[in-house]
This record gives sequence, C-alpha cells and structure tokens, in this order.
Amino acid sequence: MSILLAGGVAGAYIAGIVGLHRLNVRRMRAAAGGFAPLRWLDWDCLLAGLAPASPPASFAPALTVHGGGPSPLLLSQPAPPGAEDRHALLRAVAAGQQVDEATLGAAGFSGGQAKWLTTVSLIASDPDRAIERLLATGVSSAAELYLRERLLLTHRTHALNLELSVFATKRRLGQGLARFGEEPALFFVRAMASSLLGFNHAAIDDLARAVYFSQQAAFYLRAVVETPYIDEARPALARQCRLMLYPSPKVE
Repeated sequence: MSILLAGGVAGAYIAGIVGLHRLNVRRMRAAAGGFAPLRWLDWDCLLAGLAPASPPASFAPALTVHGGGPSPLLLSQPAPPGAEDRHALLRAVAAGQQVDEATLGAAGFSGGQAKWLTTVSLIASDPDRAIERLLATGVSSAAELYLRERLLLTHRTHALNLELSVFATKRRLGQGLARFGEEPALFFVRAMASSLLGFNHAAIDDLARAVYFSQQAAFYLRAVVETPYIDEARPALARQCRLMLYPSPKVE
C-alpha cells in the first residue's frame, strides 16, 4: 500500500511540475504574441541557385507566397528571354502549387534540381510526404536541413512531444551550423524552435543572428520589424532593422 501511495505522490508531483512548466510556456508565448513572422518560409533560401538571372531594374508582378511573408527577391524580376518556363514554375512552387519531376525536367531543371523542387512543392499539399522524402535521403545542404526542421516543428510537434521535439531540433541545427556554417535560415528556424517553448530572448537572439549573417537581407529585417514584441523586448534591434529596411531620405 505504501508503494502505491508513494507512486501516486510521485506521479502527482511530476504532473504538477509539468503543468507548471506548460503554464509558464503559455504565459511566455502569450507575452511575445506568437512570433508570427517566424512561420514565414524563406523562399530565397529554398530556391537559391535555381532562378535564371533577370535584367536589372525591372520587376515581376507581386507574388503571394505560401507560408506568408515577403515575395522572394530572386523572383521579383521577370524572366530573361528563353527562361520563362523555369521562372513560371519557380513562382508556382513558391505560391504553393505542386509540380512533378517530369514537368520540371521539361522546363530544364536537372535531376537533382527537379527532385529538390518536387519536395519543396509538397510543402503546401502534402507536408508529411515532403518530410518523409527529406528523412529518407538525409540532408546535404543548409536549405534541406532548414526545410526538414521547419516542417518537423510545424507538422510533427504537438503537446505530447513538445519539449523533446524542440530540443532535438535545436541539437540538429547546432550540428548543421557546425557543418554548413552560419547560415541565416538555420538561425531563423532555431528561433522558431525557441519560440515554441517561450524562450523569447533566445528566439530574438537567433533572429538577430539571421539578420547579421544574411547581411541585412530584407526578409529577416521584415521578420524583426513585423514582430511587435521585439519593439518592447529589444527596442534597439527593432529600431536598427527598421532604419535598414526603410532608410530615411538624405537631406540636401
């Protein structure tokens, strides 16, 4: 009887600790307002090296991308002559449309490129299949690691595995940063992982690293500027990013 009583007391104690921890997580996440921009997809990272060079000082129609956030810079200009099909397919993928390898191959994408874009195009329509493809082949680039971990956090992380999933993701991202270097997209998704546990200051630190190592790319600047909590928690960072994103005109 005493063993059962002791077990019951221990179970109640553990449940209480977990309950208090989860209440604190909810409180910290609520205080930060959810870090909504951390759910954006960095399409410039996912499509890097695949878009044909465009004529300078020209602009393509605005593109609404899957996942929200700004349109990728590499698709902000129209396709050069002869690359219209490639450009159109990349815009379709970024908009969340699924494409197959045969269609991509016909547009001139190589075998490896076509396989990668097929996986990327599953993000909206079949994210579980995209995850399985990434898990089956392993990762050979920062973009693949970024996408895999982002999808795992979004689609395979829930109340029962929250802590285990987040800490496993952060461990793999740490290994990825050692392997691939200080890639801004990896800091960005690590910030997302931290935000899920209410580690708000760790999330801001990694978002600031993403800004720095991207050389102040507009995507990451906007992620800072459009997170109201950073104005309160790190006003200097918010102000600096706002100035870089929207520089004041010079006064003659």
